[in-house]
Amino acid sequence: MNVLGWKDILRPIRDGYRHLFPSPDTGLTPEERRRQRGLDRLKGFTYFDTFEQLENWTEEESDPLQRANTPLLQRPQLNEKDKKGSASLLLCHDYSGNYHEYENSQGAGVDEESYSCEYLQFIDTFIYFSHKLACVPPPSWTNTLHRNGVRALGTFLVEPQTNDIERLLHHERYNDSEGERLNFPTARRLSDIAKHYGFDGWLINIEKPFPKEEWNNHTLSAFLEQLNENLGLERKIIWPYFLESQSQFLMYDAITVANKVDYQNALTPLNISFSQACGSILTNYCWKEEYAWNSKLLAQQNHILPGNVYFGVDVWAQNKVKLNHPRVTYPEKGGGGTNTGIAVTKLAEVDLSVGIFAPAWSFEHFPGRGRAVERAMWDGGGLPDDVTCTCGKASQCHPPNRGYSITRSARGYPAGSESFFYSDFKRGFARHRNRLDQIYGGKKLHSQLGSQSVLPHMSRPSVWNDDVENGINILSKRLEDLPERTQLVVEVESVMSSGHTLEQMYERWIPLFKLDMLADESLQLKIRSRYPLRIPGASASYYLKFTTGRRLLPLREVDRIQTTQAAVIPGPDNWQTGRLREIGVHLQAPPLIAEEPVRAVEIMDVCIIPRSAVEHKYVCSINDIRIENRRAENTEHWRLCWTYRVEEWWDDKVPGTPYSEITGPFSHFLISVDGLSVGRAYALEYILCQSLVNVLAGEGVEVTVTGVGFDGRRLADRTMHLHV
Repeated sequence: MNVLGWKDILRPIRDGYRHLFPSPDTGLTPEERRRQRGLDRLKGFTYFDTFEQLENWTEEESDPLQRANTPLLQRPQLNEKDKKGSASLLLCHDYSGNYHEYENSQGAGVDEESYSCEYLQFIDTFIYFSHKLACVPPPSWTNTLHRNGVRALGTFLVEPQTNDIERLLHHERYNDSEGERLNFPTARRLSDIAKHYGFDGWLINIEKPFPKEEWNNHTLSAFLEQLNENLGLERKIIWPYFLESQSQFLMYDAITVANKVDYQNALTPLNISFSQACGSILTNYCWKEEYAWNSKLLAQQNHILPGNVYFGVDVWAQNKVKLNHPRVTYPEKGGGGTNTGIAVTKLAEVDLSVGIFAPAWSFEHFPGRGRAVERAMWDGGGLPDDVTCTCGKASQCHPPNRGYSITRSARGYPAGSESFFYSDFKRGFARHRNRLDQIYGGKKLHSQLGSQSVLPHMSRPSVWNDDVENGINILSKRLEDLPERTQLVVEVESVMSSGHTLEQMYERWIPLFKLDMLADESLQLKIRSRYPLRIPGASASYYLKFTTGRRLLPLREVDRIQTTQAAVIPGPDNWQTGRLREIGVHLQAPPLIAEEPVRAVEIMDVCIIPRSAVEHKYVCSINDIRIENRRAENTEHWRLCWTYRVEEWWDDKVPGTPYSEITGPFSHFLISVDGLSVGRAYALEYILCQSLVNVLAGEGVEVTVTGVGFDGRRLADRTMHLHV
């Protein structure tokens, strides 16, 4: 059962006054909070309500289900030409209090889809926000973000009702070669938590003054500097010698050097010292254009990269409410919502970065239509005609904005890394076969947030030769959800006009992914797909776009799934080195005559990995499969557990490919019970639901655990006869 959070109950008030209201007490007793926190652990959730909980934390108390196993994919470094005219985007994900059932590390049955963000190629950093003292991103989010090259940050939040905030500044003095220094236990604890749970840093948001007798702005700066140092180079780069894309530690524009909560809505002398200690700042969202230009100048004068100054934009500000103090963001009239892209365009012009608050607005404000509204918000299209909301007429309150969509000025990143790319097009939600209904509580849909793959940008149509012929053989792409998998479908359609003969051939190109990969014979491409199009004279190919030209890989006219393989080089006889910049579908065909779009290509997965990885066969095994009984918070459950082994004498890491500190060469594990595939695990444990326990009761059944690599290959499996 879904329990309404305080945001749902106070939605009419929240639309106009959210920035003025602290998080109210839900009425739970300390014992009830402790029990709920224990139950949330079983979903993979980690958070801390009090300083005592934070200070008492140890690695030993964590559950394996709470840790993210997927390493952060290192995106290729963008050059200045690629950055020009675009702004780096940060998302601050505040969605009805967060820690929802659909974010469960093992997935959950759901009635409808929720927010999963299918625009990660435009995102640099993702902050998970909840009204806790310290909230850790669920591993489902961190795994998907890392797979897409996006950094995941937690939030450390001090609110007006937070107790004992002076404990943040408690420290010990010691001497080293540089003289007297301060040691802050809380800074060390926060960095240890980030490293243990596998996320990349923190947003520090202090919205309550410290006790006067405890306050010293230099002490707070020293705390921030230590946290910055403790997080390590892999999670951030220390100011002022950091790179823009690697900053992993931000200060929110709330408390000032005067120990007052005074939102500056800019980088100013009142918050710059904290920004320097962190390396970045996320400003409040009530700014004007001159604030942005002044902030850029101040950043440059103080050796802060302008790209590390993130200006906030509140998506909820577009909502229409009859209150004296409505929320305001840039632009002052109509900003936020479907006009969020206007602020992104302005900040790209100034050369600052953008922090978008509450991007799940499309799902929260438009229940049941979130995905369609999200497309309008990001790509600038209009809302569906039947969409309604509490503001009034949705199309008037939230108008389309094709000229200033978010993606128009957001910085787009190449998919994958320089040497690794894999996508099976899996989305954050999926259908399943009827026999799995009991696994997902009778629901026909289930969440799989942690499995979301690298997805293409869906809005762009085919590239046309000229404007006159742009209605002939238009190519488009869409994701098609099937039971247990999703595939990418490329379709072709025509709007026929006079003057075109059926004998005339038209050439069309549609990109699938932007890339920036080596093209020096070191990488191998593999695509699994079907080619159902049957038009006399037509031919389809995959194209590889290099810095030195294009290469076509023809598709065969066969009815079965075919595999296209090739070395990533400009041509079979062209060994000139360069870079692979794009992969897509090419079609050459006479005009299509059909009333509906026709399927041209159905793509199951795309993989580009080092050729050394193709030749590399992991010598690994899955061992010690067993079922264990666990008790926690007056509850009892059963877990499937196992171990894995990679032979010590084998080189277990292939340069340029992902490798997990927790699961080694395995991206995840497929779980099969009595021949039925029941789910996947990103840890070495899997909680068995009651229906599976019933199947395993008595004489038991066969249970299979299959380990899958980060490139989709099945590396090992083991079957055991088990019972409970």
